[in-house]
Amino acid sequence: MRLEGVKIGMRVKTAGRLGNTGGMFVGKKHLDARKPRKNGKVVGHVPGHGGDVLWVSHNDDTVGAYMFNELDPA
Repeated sequence: MRLEGVKIGMRVKTAGRLGNTGGMFVGKKHLDARKPRKNGKVVGHVPGHGGDVLWVSHNDDTVGAYMFNELDPA
């Protein structure tokens, strides 16, 4: 998905293949929560990443940080 298409509150599904998290400044629990093909909702932007990294609340109540291009509309 393009960055302009991602909106707070939007239901999404994470990509089947996730990218590298080396440049993400987030806690380990949010990196560990990242899973491919997982449904959730965009709940905000991760501070310090220029809007490219977003918080996604999954249906199992975990929250992961994802790049905008790792998300598809659900």
